[in-house]
Amino acid sequence: MTARTRIVRRLLTSGLVLAALPAPLVAQDKAGPPAPAAPTGAQPSSTSPFGEIVVTATRQDALLSKVPVSVSAFNEKALDLKGAKTLADVTRFTPGIQFDEASNQVAVRGISSDAGAGTTGIYIDDTPIQIRNLGFDSDDTLPAIFDLDRIEVLRGPQGTLFGAGSEGGTVRYITPQPGLEKYTSYSRAEVSSTAHGGMSWELGSAIGGPIVEDKLGFRISAYHRKDSGWIDKTDFFGNVLDKNTNTSDVTVIRGAITWQPVDGFQITPSIHYQKRLSADDEYYNAALSDAGHGVFKDSSPEYRRDPDHFTMPVLKMDYKNDAFEVVSNTSYFKRRDISGYDGTIYDLSYYETLPKLDTCSQDGDGNLDVDDGGNYVNCSFPSPLIHPQGADPSVAWYQSPSVVTNTQRIFTQELRVQSSNPSAPVTWVVGAFYQKQRQLSREELVDPHGNQLFQQIFGESLEQYFGDYFGGTAPGLSDPIPLYAGRDSYINQSISHERQLAVFADITWHITPKLSITGGGRWQSVKYRFTNFADGPQNGGRTEANGGTGSKPFTPKANISWQATPDNLLYGTYARGFRPGGANAPVPFDACSADFDTLGISGAPSAYKSDTVDSFEVGTKDKFFDRKVSIEASAFTINWKGIQQFVTLPSCEIKYIDNLGRARARGFDFQMTASPVHGVTIDMAVGYTDARYTKTAQYQSPTSIIAVKGDSLGGSPWTASIGVQYDFRALGNDTFARVDYQFESASKRTKEMDPNAFASYDSALVPSQAQHFVGLRAGMIVGGLNASVFVDNLLDNAPLLDVAHQSSADDALTDRTWRPRTYGLTVSYRM
Repeated sequence: MTARTRIVRRLLTSGLVLAALPAPLVAQDKAGPPAPAAPTGAQPSSTSPFGEIVVTATRQDALLSKVPVSVSAFNEKALDLKGAKTLADVTRFTPGIQFDEASNQVAVRGISSDAGAGTTGIYIDDTPIQIRNLGFDSDDTLPAIFDLDRIEVLRGPQGTLFGAGSEGGTVRYITPQPGLEKYTSYSRAEVSSTAHGGMSWELGSAIGGPIVEDKLGFRISAYHRKDSGWIDKTDFFGNVLDKNTNTSDVTVIRGAITWQPVDGFQITPSIHYQKRLSADDEYYNAALSDAGHGVFKDSSPEYRRDPDHFTMPVLKMDYKNDAFEVVSNTSYFKRRDISGYDGTIYDLSYYETLPKLDTCSQDGDGNLDVDDGGNYVNCSFPSPLIHPQGADPSVAWYQSPSVVTNTQRIFTQELRVQSSNPSAPVTWVVGAFYQKQRQLSREELVDPHGNQLFQQIFGESLEQYFGDYFGGTAPGLSDPIPLYAGRDSYINQSISHERQLAVFADITWHITPKLSITGGGRWQSVKYRFTNFADGPQNGGRTEANGGTGSKPFTPKANISWQATPDNLLYGTYARGFRPGGANAPVPFDACSADFDTLGISGAPSAYKSDTVDSFEVGTKDKFFDRKVSIEASAFTINWKGIQQFVTLPSCEIKYIDNLGRARARGFDFQMTASPVHGVTIDMAVGYTDARYTKTAQYQSPTSIIAVKGDSLGGSPWTASIGVQYDFRALGNDTFARVDYQFESASKRTKEMDPNAFASYDSALVPSQAQHFVGLRAGMIVGGLNASVFVDNLLDNAPLLDVAHQSSADDALTDRTWRPRTYGLTVSYRM
């Protein structure tokens, strides 16, 4: 047993013991000044998750119903009742946001891109942690949902208060703070069984309270969850070799201490550690599987493991008096993620497209003849190495796994000074922000058996073949290109350094008790530079490059709100968002010259610029029928210019980023909670987003179209959810039963599915199917103990969410769907 394991076990044990203490000893508490009082009126039952929530979407405490911003917020109780363990679960009942579990990509109001800097801000408290897509598999890491005060989803650009990357919106994970007066504790355990899969479980505990009353307090938590797999590893013929391989684990440890040397001044150091491990990904082979009958098979010879961990120490200092508040937040985010794609299938699909050089036309000196496009002529090619079921049995012994490493080192310092009296005629926030980050992205194709494979197929080693291939000669006439470090047929590594410096202000003038106007802006200086090298036979040898770019954007914001009555708020907002530009690694011209000719360009750009969004929104927040019905709704238009997006070169399978095209997102979001009769609570959310290109993205050549006007940016236009909960008494205890239904419409045609987008089209890709998800949960609360049984994906639906393959030549298509029907038991204890 490791030291870390011993610590975790002791922590969990002590937390569960403390959770069992008598109620008078352990009670709910929050450090710091009291939050705004919730309005009186109809109150939810003790088991209902719905009530007034205090949020900090404007960087100041305010009731959700009084904030003129489109925001959804869910406290820990609501998340537990809906069984939310990940952000994917949260997005099912949140309008205006969608989540791609394959890439951890978050889209808010249709604004999303897998290229360049992030379009959605991801925050843990006041620290941004989103990643730039520097290379392959640069995915955001997302905190596990345990021991959270709440999750806030801010829709629309948040460039003024949250800076670069919050073009579509911002997702914030707000953690509980140490208590200085009373103790709090929370423990949760769960066990479940997945159809066609195995058993899952979780265990977590948190406790906090005063060490010295009113002076020194702490909070500490530990959590572990293991999710079973349901996809079986097979051979080419579908024979099962290993069952339920796509298991995953997550471990979280967090600790914080608050010291209050004098009234109003608090110093809170904290540390947040998380480690995720996926044993394999959730794609299954389409030809071998039958998702409708619960048969999920993967014939890849590789296990695509993904260990991902981060550590984030934070020092927060907060001084508050009756007039103003000063907040300093200093953090250092350190992350390492090692993932990969199916390198074996990719390599084989690439190798089967290579010509047999000894069959190509050549001159008397052994130089290979080429056509006008730079292609060798009159060549024969190998027999197919990839089939729909996977790699050909003749090469079943061959493996070439990919290893993709991404690291982040982010130092962030933010200083804010803000008004502390919400009743003042003018409320304000001003601040300064500094961030310095280093990011590494390294892609490797580990190919120790490549020379043997090439001898079998081409009659010469891999190293000799690529020497001849790039040298333009018959076999054996050029120098071989050695494997990098004796093992990699390809390696590409980029290291970037980015510095952001910003000042911002957000000022609200309350003209009358009902009418307020807000103006704000953020000026930012961004500098970016990178170094890159690539090597190995597939790259044609070593290449090196460096570059950089910079920008000084300004993101303004204007808002007007009218509190017509205490229960009715109307508002309108204009806001701008941006994400910084960057630079491209060099694209080898010799390998990709035919693609450049098709696009009508001389080569890939060395850098790309910032892109911007301009958003116009109107909204309302209302309560009716003695506050038994609560409604929040907004409508929006977002214009996106100079979009950072990937351009894929199909012949050489290399991508770069450029600013191409314009787009517009239009839609609305609607949320309602209602208590029509005693004991019944209904929550509903509906979202509609039409996000599409408004200008064709292309270069000069007619065959260079990247996206066609009217192509969708991706995602489902319609989302809807409804939950109904019935609270009653049974055996003298509060009891509840609830059903949740979530719907997503089929996605629209994207540029990758449009045959007129010549430079992006992939005939294998199709839109996702419509999705219908049903969940049930019922339980009883005895004191602080809550025990419930649940069923997720009651109908055992398996909609097609995504189709993928490793290259345009890869016939082994893979699909992705939901976790099958899952039954379980959850027990939690809260005081």
